[in-house]
Amino acid sequence: MRGAWVVQGLFPCRWLKNHQVNPSDGFPGSGEYGTGDPSSSSVGELTPKPQPAPIESDLQKGKVAIVTGGGWNIGRAIALKLAREGARVIITSRNRDNLEMTAAEARREDLYVRPVIADLMKPSDVHRMIGGVLGKEGPPDILACMAGGFGCGVPIAESDPDEWRDVLLRNVFTTYLCCRAVLPPMLERQSGDILTCAGGGAFFPMVGVNATAYATAKAGICRFTDQLYVEVMDIPGIRVNCMEPGMTWSPRDLDRIIEEEKALGRPHPLREMNHPPEDGARLACFLLSPEARCLNGRILSVDEDWWRDPSRVKQVSETDLYRLRRTFD
Repeated sequence: MRGAWVVQGLFPCRWLKNHQVNPSDGFPGSGEYGTGDPSSSSVGELTPKPQPAPIESDLQKGKVAIVTGGGWNIGRAIALKLAREGARVIITSRNRDNLEMTAAEARREDLYVRPVIADLMKPSDVHRMIGGVLGKEGPPDILACMAGGFGCGVPIAESDPDEWRDVLLRNVFTTYLCCRAVLPPMLERQSGDILTCAGGGAFFPMVGVNATAYATAKAGICRFTDQLYVEVMDIPGIRVNCMEPGMTWSPRDLDRIIEEEKALGRPHPLREMNHPPEDGARLACFLLSPEARCLNGRILSVDEDWWRDPSRVKQVSETDLYRLRRTFD
């Protein structure tokens, strides 16, 4: 009897299975702590401002939402979409400039987005950030853990142990610390939504790229999500889900791709697989909304669209699909 760990029903990161990857092409789930550029773990050029959009609904009206990595790329798109849906949003990361860019965009749209500078790898900074939220906005209803990013993209025999560990800290440890901080008020109120972020290598090997640190970190986040869900599953008002945002190039990556395409005279082979940050934001905000109240402990990919159909959502909620489970044949 053979066994395998799978996410039943999910085929995330299809491009990773079908294409060899250049590390500089960007990676799914690149967050505020990483640029998608394996040569650097620092934040690169700022994301161009999204086009202003009207409030599409009031699904999150009155909610308090924390978005880690909310100054950059997918995190920025999630923060702005939550605010457009009526939430009071707190964005946090180490990068003041990126946070201010997101906050400035929110001010132009008259949205509530408050930036908080914090190193989410430090328990003291996370404690200070949560304390400020409790004091200013009140207990958090939503936590979206988008901080993270790629790093240590070299063969493991050549890797620096500190850099390898740093990738895990930036992805897994920040997620753990923030969940640890928001759970007490959520448990007290028996209500809250937590969203974590998977990425490339979490489910399938990343062909043609050295990514042991990043793949391990993202797989760890998936397993953390599944375990945390089980530990709070007796409280029906608390939900813990995970999103797989697909390949999302950073603005710097996209500019480079455009220049390469001009030189080569043809589209980049991975362009059709690339998602704008707003795609990830739509999936994230669905999972954090009342429309997904029947989904808990699930891992959903932006590469699929069944979750847009309420009848399909109901069907999935009655199964064990889209979870981490060991299956046998």
